Parts: sequence; C-alpha cells; structure tokens
Amino acid sequence: MNNYLYTISIFMLIIQCHFKWSLAELKSRNDVINHLGTRTPYRFRFNKHDDRIKYPKCKDTKIWMIVRHGTRLPSAENIMGMYNELHELKNLIILQNKLGKGNLNKEQIKGFKDWSCNLNVEEAKFLTLEGKDEMILLAERTRKRFPNAIKHKYDNKTFLFRFTATQRAHQSARYFTQGLFSHSDAQNVEFAPATKVDHVLRFYKHCDKWQKQVKKNPDTYKEQVLLANSSEMNRTLESVTKRLGLSRPVTLDEVNLMYKICGYETSWNKFDVSPWCYAFDTESAEILEYYHDLKHYWMDGYGHNLTYRQACLALQTMFKMFRSDHDPFATFLFAHSGTLVKILTHLELFKPEQPLTAGLIDKTRQWKASYIDCFASNLAFVLYKCKDGDHVLTLFQERPIKLPMCDKELCPLKQLEHYFYDSIHKCNYADLCNLDKEEKDKNSQ
Repeated sequence: MNNYLYTISIFMLIIQCHFKWSLAELKSRNDVINHLGTRTPYRFRFNKHDDRIKYPKCKDTKIWMIVRHGTRLPSAENIMGMYNELHELKNLIILQNKLGKGNLNKEQIKGFKDWSCNLNVEEAKFLTLEGKDEMILLAERTRKRFPNAIKHKYDNKTFLFRFTATQRAHQSARYFTQGLFSHSDAQNVEFAPATKVDHVLRFYKHCDKWQKQVKKNPDTYKEQVLLANSSEMNRTLESVTKRLGLSRPVTLDEVNLMYKICGYETSWNKFDVSPWCYAFDTESAEILEYYHDLKHYWMDGYGHNLTYRQACLALQTMFKMFRSDHDPFATFLFAHSGTLVKILTHLELFKPEQPLTAGLIDKTRQWKASYIDCFASNLAFVLYKCKDGDHVLTLFQERPIKLPMCDKELCPLKQLEHYFYDSIHKCNYADLCNLDKEEKDKNSQ
C-alpha cells in the first residue's frame, strides 16, 4: 500500500471513533492526561527547542538513535473490548445518568453519546496519523540539531535504517525518512531487511532464559497482583463506579480497558480527549498508572538483572559504530517499548531509590512510563570530535541528559567504553539467553 492510500485508510479508521472534550476542559484536566502510561502522547513530552546543539571546539560527526514506534491503534483484544464491553458500558452510563446518577455533566454525557468505534481488527496496532506526524517532526528536529552528523543528501553508505518485522515500526521508519530528506531522496532510501528474529532490536523476544525466568515467571507479577487486590484498588474501582453513575461495581478488567482506551484515543487525536478519561480523577489515574508501572518495572526494568543485561546486544552496535571508519555515520533503529526501556535500564537511568512495590506508591519516583515510555520515545547518542578527544552526548526525548557514570552531559567516549567494557566485549547472546540442559528438560516436561 503506498503512503497516500495508507494515510487515507488510517484517517478513515480514526474518524470512525468519535469523541469530544473541549480544549478548556482539557487544560483543566491535565492531571489525568499526564498519567496515561505507555499510551502517553509524545507531543506532551518532546523537547520543543530544535536549535543546533554545539560545544566549543567540538563537531558532531555520528549519530546512533533508537526510536519507539509512533502512536498506534489498540491491540485486537482491546479493539474487541471496545466493540463489546465499552459499548455496553456506554449505554449503561447514558441510562444511569438519565436517572440522575453519577458525577458527569451534560457535555460529558454528550461525549459518551457521540462515542462509537468501528476499528478494523485486522489493522490492530497499525500506525496512526499522529504516529506519522510524530516521526516526520522528530526527524526534522533531529536534522536541525546535528547538521554535520546527518548529511542533507541521502547516501545508503552513510545512513542505516532498521526496523522490526511489524507494520508500526516499518511505517515509523518510512515516515522518519520523509522528515529527514527531500521527497525524492526519501523515495530511494534503502532499509535493512526486517527479520522475525532480531537480536539487536528485539533481543528479549527470543531470549529463552529471559522468557522463562522473567516474562513467564509468576513472581514477576507479584507486586502488580498485590496492588490489584489492595484496598487502594478497591477504592479506585468504587471511585470509577460512582463517577460514571453505574448501578453495579465495575471490574478491574473493565477499568483497565477504559484506562487504555482513554490513552489511545487521546494520543491519536491532537485536539480532543477520549470520553473514557472522564472515568478517572487524579487519584484513580495515578493508581492505574502505578499498576502498570509495577509490571514494567519488574518485567522490563530493574526487577531482574538479566532483563537489562541483554540490552548490551543493542548497545554493542553503537560503540562499534563510533569506533569504526567504515560503518554508516548515522544509524536509526525503530523498535518497541520493551527494547527502549531495557536499554534505559542498562544505562542506569530513571532508577528509583527503592524497588517498586504494591505497599508504597511513591508519586515522586523516577520510574514513570508516562514520562519515560510514551509513544515515539527515543534515545540518541551523538559522537563529537573535540580538540581533547572523542565525546558522546546522550539525548532522551530529544533532551541532553547526563548519564549517571559521567560528570557532564558531554562524556568522554573512553570513559563510557571503560564503564561498559563488559557490555562491549563480554556480551554473548548464547551465554545470556540459552537455557542449560537441566532447564530445557524441565520445560519439555
């Protein structure tokens, strides 16, 4: 499908989901829409200053960047939930509020009356128009900041573009090149072939040891389950039930679906907020945010050493590129939340003072998916050739950031290579990920 037909297709999908919320109300309810977790819009988070980033006696020469795909449509499961559970709840909400129940005003009720959804399950997780715009604008700003590392004219020997074998990552890469180059050059960009098994962009997907010891390990979800059964969560369910005026208590599954669709619909529409966000006040939104943060912390973050150790497979490519005279001078990788968050953890970024637990909700914690794992989140390393040697600038969400092992934002390459010596020289996929014979025998039983 060419870009024009694809754009029209996604546009038709999105306008089939109707929802309205005035901009005045949107501004007054930023407390809710700032707690949308991994479905937070990138327009809430990116660095709007796109001036060239210069340092005295230094010149930007190379860039390595990894990007989470842009805003996407929900999963097939969530789309079916919109057809079924949310349509049923919508009718109950309207009926109960006719009887004077609930805390919704007339405009909010109208938002539910206008809401409908006819998304195509076959296009689940496809990139949206907002996702397209995120990629184009991100590329334009990146090119402005680093004009030496990113040459204006495309050359397949100096640029490398890779994406996972998914529609959303593939389309994110294509739209990114449209923001990076002229129209004619963008049409001629060569992409590295996408493979189902990719040890750089999705190293965790086929890491047998991680799959067994972390993802499929019930202990990984222990804290999230504890919060699900806590008095805090019961109060949240009661709060949502009361706000919507429902005659029966809502379940956690229903509230979780409302929370996700609140995020999706708010993300893909620049001017309106989903009516499902009406279900939450600040406190309940924060509880749902933390509920999901618990899972991401223990599955994708600092909960298990193996989770972030395997991210060395991606970082190896950056260090190799910076020391090579032959590799591309600009590398852009398009992947997923699971990839980016594990790399951030490997870099020791956003580490909370204490492990996240169900019993203590720290609202000031650094580990918040709403801030570190929104749609189109990105991490970049830029190599600067300076009078006193090679230095590396790290950017997250397009903002320069000081790595914990560095004294300044612009960090000597040798210092990083020394600190990450094992990541560079002792990063072996088989050693990290292969199950030993005993574990294999247990799995086969």
